Amino acid sequence: MSFQITEFTSYADVRAALGVSEDDLEDTTLGLNLYADMLEVEFEDVSATFLTTYAAAQATDTPTEAQARFLKAARLFSTYAIAKHCCASLPLFAAKDVTDSKASITRFDSPYRDTVKSVLDQYGRMRNRLATALAALAAPTTLSVAKTYFSVVSPATDPITGI
Repeated sequence: MSFQITEFTSYADVRAALGVSEDDLEDTTLGLNLYADMLEVEFEDVSATFLTTYAAAQATDTPTEAQARFLKAARLFSTYAIAKHCCASLPLFAAKDVTDSKASITRFDSPYRDTVKSVLDQYGRMRNRLATALAALAAPTTLSVAKTYFSVVSPATDPITGI
Protein backbone atom coordinates (compact mmCIF):
# COMPACT_ATOMS: atom_id res chain seq x y z
CA MET A 1 0.00 0.00 0.00
CA SER A 2 1.44 3.34 -0.98
CA PHE A 3 0.63 6.56 0.82
CA GLN A 4 2.13 9.91 1.74
CA ILE A 5 3.01 10.77 5.33
CA THR A 6 0.69 13.77 5.08
CA GLU A 7 -2.22 11.34 5.42
CA PHE A 8 -1.13 10.86 9.04
CA THR A 9 0.88 13.97 10.00
CA SER A 10 2.12 17.21 8.49
CA TYR A 11 5.61 18.22 7.46
CA ALA A 12 5.33 21.20 9.82
CA ASP A 13 4.57 18.90 12.76
CA VAL A 14 7.67 16.81 12.05
CA ARG A 15 9.80 19.95 11.83
CA ALA A 16 8.28 21.23 15.09
CA ALA A 17 9.17 17.97 16.85
CA LEU A 18 12.76 18.38 15.66
CA GLY A 19 12.95 22.12 16.29
CA VAL A 20 14.06 22.98 12.76
CA SER A 21 12.71 25.29 10.07
CA GLU A 22 11.53 24.65 6.54
CA ASP A 23 14.88 25.98 5.30
CA ASP A 24 16.63 23.22 7.29
CA LEU A 25 14.30 20.37 6.36
CA GLU A 26 12.28 20.92 3.20
CA ASP A 27 8.92 19.41 2.28
CA THR A 28 10.50 17.63 -0.69
CA THR A 29 12.84 15.80 1.66
CA LEU A 30 10.05 14.72 3.99
CA GLY A 31 7.97 13.73 0.95
CA LEU A 32 10.48 11.07 -0.08
CA ASN A 33 9.25 7.48 -0.28
CA LEU A 34 11.87 6.59 2.33
CA TYR A 35 9.80 8.21 5.08
CA ALA A 36 6.48 6.84 3.84
CA ASP A 37 7.91 3.32 3.66
CA MET A 38 9.48 3.71 7.10
CA LEU A 39 6.17 4.84 8.55
CA GLU A 40 4.38 1.89 6.96
CA VAL A 41 6.89 -0.49 8.57
CA GLU A 42 6.34 1.23 11.92
CA PHE A 43 2.58 0.74 11.54
CA GLU A 44 3.06 -2.93 10.67
CA ASP A 45 5.18 -3.35 13.80
CA VAL A 46 2.29 -2.00 15.87
CA SER A 47 -0.39 -4.13 14.15
CA ALA A 48 -0.67 -6.07 10.90
CA THR A 49 -4.13 -4.57 10.35
CA PHE A 50 -3.24 -1.02 11.38
CA LEU A 51 -3.87 0.65 8.01
CA THR A 52 -7.30 -0.94 7.52
CA THR A 53 -8.28 -0.09 11.09
CA TYR A 54 -7.12 3.50 10.59
CA ALA A 55 -9.01 3.82 7.29
CA ALA A 56 -12.20 2.49 8.88
CA ALA A 57 -11.92 4.84 11.87
CA GLN A 58 -11.18 7.82 9.65
CA ALA A 59 -14.09 7.06 7.30
CA THR A 60 -16.58 7.26 10.18
CA ASP A 61 -18.64 10.47 10.10
CA THR A 62 -19.05 10.56 13.86
CA PRO A 63 -16.18 8.62 15.43
CA THR A 64 -16.67 7.06 18.83
CA GLU A 65 -14.51 8.20 21.72
CA ALA A 66 -12.25 5.18 21.21
CA GLN A 67 -11.91 5.90 17.49
CA ALA A 68 -11.12 9.57 18.12
CA ARG A 69 -8.47 8.60 20.68
CA PHE A 70 -6.99 6.09 18.20
CA LEU A 71 -6.87 8.66 15.37
CA LYS A 72 -5.14 11.24 17.59
CA ALA A 73 -2.65 8.65 18.83
CA ALA A 74 -1.91 7.62 15.23
CA ARG A 75 -1.23 11.24 14.22
CA LEU A 76 1.10 11.84 17.16
CA PHE A 77 2.89 8.52 16.69
CA SER A 78 3.40 9.29 12.99
CA THR A 79 4.98 12.64 13.79
CA TYR A 80 7.45 11.19 16.27
CA ALA A 81 8.19 8.07 14.22
CA ILE A 82 9.31 10.20 11.30
CA ALA A 83 11.15 12.64 13.58
CA LYS A 84 12.96 9.68 15.14
CA HIS A 85 14.27 8.60 11.76
CA CYS A 86 15.34 12.17 10.95
CA CYS A 87 17.40 12.36 14.16
CA ALA A 88 20.34 10.50 12.62
CA SER A 89 20.81 13.21 10.00
CA LEU A 90 19.75 16.14 12.19
CA PRO A 91 23.27 17.63 12.49
CA LEU A 92 23.65 17.46 8.71
CA PHE A 93 20.63 19.49 7.70
CA ALA A 94 20.63 22.09 10.48
CA ALA A 95 23.51 24.49 9.95
CA LYS A 96 25.04 26.53 12.76
CA ASP A 97 26.35 29.33 10.59
CA VAL A 98 25.96 30.10 6.88
CA THR A 99 28.08 32.84 5.33
CA ASP A 100 27.87 34.23 1.85
CA SER A 101 31.32 35.75 1.56
CA LYS A 102 33.02 32.48 0.65
CA ALA A 103 30.00 30.15 0.69
CA SER A 104 30.89 28.38 3.91
CA ILE A 105 28.65 26.45 6.24
CA THR A 106 29.51 25.58 9.82
CA ARG A 107 27.68 22.66 11.36
CA PHE A 108 27.04 21.82 14.99
CA ASP A 109 29.08 19.00 16.43
CA SER A 110 26.41 17.43 18.62
CA PRO A 111 24.11 19.98 20.23
CA TYR A 112 21.06 17.93 19.44
CA ARG A 113 21.47 15.40 22.24
CA ASP A 114 18.54 16.90 24.16
CA THR A 115 16.39 17.07 21.03
CA VAL A 116 17.15 13.48 20.08
CA LYS A 117 16.46 12.30 23.64
CA SER A 118 13.17 14.19 23.70
CA VAL A 119 12.10 12.79 20.32
CA LEU A 120 12.98 9.23 21.36
CA ASP A 121 11.11 9.62 24.66
CA GLN A 122 8.03 10.99 22.89
CA TYR A 123 8.26 8.23 20.28
CA GLY A 124 8.14 5.59 23.03
CA ARG A 125 5.24 7.31 24.78
CA MET A 126 3.24 7.71 21.57
CA ARG A 127 3.88 4.11 20.52
CA ASN A 128 2.52 2.90 23.87
CA ARG A 129 -0.43 5.28 23.61
CA LEU A 130 -1.18 4.03 20.09
CA ALA A 131 -1.02 0.39 21.17
CA THR A 132 -3.37 1.13 24.08
CA ALA A 133 -5.80 3.02 21.83
CA LEU A 134 -5.73 0.20 19.27
CA ALA A 135 -6.43 -2.39 21.97
CA ALA A 136 -9.31 -0.30 23.30
CA LEU A 137 -10.69 0.00 19.79
CA ALA A 138 -10.54 -3.77 19.30
CA ALA A 139 -12.08 -4.53 22.71
CA PRO A 140 -15.74 -5.47 22.65
CA THR A 141 -17.99 -2.63 23.65
CA THR A 142 -20.68 -3.08 26.23
CA LEU A 143 -23.88 -1.22 25.70
CA SER A 144 -25.93 -0.19 28.64
CA VAL A 145 -29.60 -0.97 28.29
CA ALA A 146 -32.07 1.28 30.01
CA LYS A 147 -34.30 -0.58 32.44
CA THR A 148 -38.02 -0.24 31.92
CA TYR A 149 -39.93 0.33 35.13
CA PHE A 150 -43.28 1.34 33.70
CA SER A 151 -45.01 0.62 30.44
CA VAL A 152 -48.40 0.96 28.86
CA VAL A 153 -50.32 -2.12 27.79
CA SER A 154 -53.40 -1.78 25.63
CA PRO A 155 -55.93 -4.63 25.68
CA ALA A 156 -56.60 -6.50 22.45
CA THR A 157 -60.35 -5.76 22.73
CA ASP A 158 -62.26 -2.76 24.00
CA PRO A 159 -63.64 -3.71 27.46
CA ILE A 160 -66.73 -1.51 26.95
CA THR A 161 -67.86 -2.64 23.52
CA GLY A 162 -66.20 -6.05 23.51
CA ILE A 163 -64.82 -5.48 20.05
